Amino acid sequence: MAITQQVLPVTPQILQKNRGRISGKEVWRQNLTLASLAASKIGNSLGPKGAYKLVTYHRGPEMVMKVTKDPVDIVDELGIEYPAILTLAEAAKIQRQHIGDGISTLLVLVSALLAEADKLIEIGFHPNTILDGYLKATEKSAAIINEIARNPASDFDEHLLKVIDCGRELLSPRLRRHLSEAINRVVENGSIDVNRVQIVRKLGGQKDDSELVPGVIIKKGRAHPSMSDWVDQPKIAFLAKLEVKRLELKSVDEGPFSAKLNITSQEQIEAFKSEEARLRALLVDMVKASGANVLICRAKIADRICDQLSRRGIFAIHFVAADEFEAAARATGARIVGNADQVRKEDLGTARRLEIDKIKPEEISILQCDRGASLLLRGSSVELVQELETTVKRALLILKHSRSNPRVVPGGGAILVELASQLRRYALTFEGRDQFVVGSFADALEKVHECLSRNYGLDPIDMMIQLRNHHASGKQAMGVGEQGCVDMYDENIIELGSVNRANVHRAFELVSLLLRVDDCFYVKDIPKFHKQ
Repeated sequence: MAITQQVLPVTPQILQKNRGRISGKEVWRQNLTLASLAASKIGNSLGPKGAYKLVTYHRGPEMVMKVTKDPVDIVDELGIEYPAILTLAEAAKIQRQHIGDGISTLLVLVSALLAEADKLIEIGFHPNTILDGYLKATEKSAAIINEIARNPASDFDEHLLKVIDCGRELLSPRLRRHLSEAINRVVENGSIDVNRVQIVRKLGGQKDDSELVPGVIIKKGRAHPSMSDWVDQPKIAFLAKLEVKRLELKSVDEGPFSAKLNITSQEQIEAFKSEEARLRALLVDMVKASGANVLICRAKIADRICDQLSRRGIFAIHFVAADEFEAAARATGARIVGNADQVRKEDLGTARRLEIDKIKPEEISILQCDRGASLLLRGSSVELVQELETTVKRALLILKHSRSNPRVVPGGGAILVELASQLRRYALTFEGRDQFVVGSFADALEKVHECLSRNYGLDPIDMMIQLRNHHASGKQAMGVGEQGCVDMYDENIIELGSVNRANVHRAFELVSLLLRVDDCFYVKDIPKFHKQ
């Protein structure tokens, strides 16, 4: 009998030599260890007395150092060294993008929930049972927050922004007023688009020199030195380009191709130059005929065209960045068109005033209009301006959420202590294993004010005992302050209820994801690429 040739070995080698695999409880232990590592770096940065971190990374050949207490920067850098933390880093970025605050609380809560789940697994609980109990606790927490949240008192924005600043003194009283006004300026049909608030960074001066510009800032000056420094009641045309079309022919079914110009006499040169001048003048005439006295162009305008625009009394700005170009068109109500032959009177935008200002060493153009808001942020160093910009973006998101759902809860960990207290009573309503799981969820919530107590230099155990006693007697607003237990409402330390609900829900989603991982495939000796 012929023996058939075996094509594949009995146990094929699926993984290459430079690849590894972790499975079972080892994966779970790794996720728990890395989440605890991230939480330990974030937890002692919580609150106004939290510590700063020195983050270093390579940007090409340059070593960059950053002093920050921003949780996203910290976990993002940890994700370079420990790729498994990238899950937490991406979740933190999503939290910042959509909610704006509560990132440190989220990461500490995720680590605490994983640690409590580890204890339950050790005594025989299945991960699915844990997640089912966590889900019930999450839904109950959201209901409790809705019940506790109340309408804010006066100076709501002021108190909310102080909590966002978290004792860093980045948001001065003047800048806090500017932020509130900026949000009010971009309300349209009951909705708020924070992307309409333009943020411009400029080195030099102090952070208190930051100001709100009622309009749009374009970081370009006039296109020709003879143009005016200001224009009242400008009528603005927005063009993608303003140029004489290059010489080309179009052939059927073949598209455009360049033609070669053959000049054999002096008269032909003069005729060619004359035709070029006529075409340039025609472009300017088209702009003038539309009624525009200001032209903003996305591309570069030739010097000869700029000179003719100036002679015809048209102010021009060219080579404008895409984001500034679109922001200015949106704020002035203009429609962007392709070239001069397409612009019409109804495409023009309007503003109260256009003026040229100078922030050394370059000129900027300021369009003052009712539908725009720009925050010009100043600072003495790159790091300070970057941190100020991050804080301002967070503040704008929080102010946006406060307009749609202004109900607030006490800060300083008070809401989490109250949740833990009520969840323990809720756990007694279950007869099965859910009673243990919901109780563990309550224990995890208390890790946040434990970190706060430690950062204030207080004893976490003593603070936990005092807080539990206060909340058991009905004092729901008692939280962790610099001097111990204080009423957060009396101290005007408040948080949005919607932010706390989002934190609890996102923490559950992350824990649910990490608990269901039972296999990890990885490449050995992963090269570490830092930020560019």
